[in-house]
Amino acid sequence: MRQVNVPVRAKALLQTIGRIADQRGMNAYAVGGCVRDWVLGIVKATTDVDVTVEGNGIEVARAGADALGGTIEVHQQFGTATVLLHRAPGRGRIRVDFASCRRETYARPAAYPRVSAGTLEEDLFRRDFTINAMALVLAPGRFGALIDPFGGARDLRMRRLHILHDRSFLDDPSRILRGIRFAQRFGFSWERATRRAMQAAVSAGALGWLNAGRLHKELDRILDEPDPRACLQQFAALLERHA
Repeated sequence: MRQVNVPVRAKALLQTIGRIADQRGMNAYAVGGCVRDWVLGIVKATTDVDVTVEGNGIEVARAGADALGGTIEVHQQFGTATVLLHRAPGRGRIRVDFASCRRETYARPAAYPRVSAGTLEEDLFRRDFTINAMALVLAPGRFGALIDPFGGARDLRMRRLHILHDRSFLDDPSRILRGIRFAQRFGFSWERATRRAMQAAVSAGALGWLNAGRLHKELDRILDEPDPRACLQQFAALLERHA
C-alpha cells in the first residue's frame, strides 16, 4: 500500500488523533483536500485538516482537543466538531474538522443531502471528484498509508478531474464551480465523461437550482483562488456555450 509523506507540522497531531481513535477501538483518517495536496507533493504549512472516523467523530474530537490543548466547537445536529489548535505566536493556527463516516442520499437534484452512518468507502464516494476521495490512515502501525478506492492518485497523475458517478453534478451543481476552481488551480483537464455530464447539467439549468447561499459560497471561494479572473472567465464561457 502506498505511503504518503505528511508535512512535519501536521504529522505529530495526526499521529495523536490516530492513537486516540485506536485506544477507543475506532479508526481515524485524514481525508479530502489535504490528502490530495500531500499526494501531489504540496507540503506547504498545513492550516486545515479534515478527519473522518469509523465510529464517533465527536468523541475523538473531544479527546483530541484535550490532548492537543485546542479549543472545540461541537455541531451535534450534524455529528461534527471543529478543533482549533493555536501554534506559537506568529505561526497561526491549525483547524481540524472531525466527522463520523457517513453516506448521503438526495431526495431531489440540488437538495441538501440526507445523511446516515456509513463506511469509509461510502464516505469517500459522496465526494465531488476522485482526487478528493482519498483517505490517509492515522492508526498506529499503518500511519500514512493511502486508501484510494476510486483511483484518485491515478487521476492526479493524469492531471484530470473525474466525478465518482454520473449524477454527481445533478445531485450537487456546486461541484461544477468547484471543478472550475480545481481545473484552473492545478492546470487539470476534465475527463471525457465528466465533461459531458457537466455540460449536460449546465444545459439542464442545474446551476439555477442552487440557493443563493450555496452559490455565493462557491463564488467567494473562487475569489480566494490565486487567479480568480481566469476561473470567472471559464465560468462565463461555460454559461455562454450553454445559454
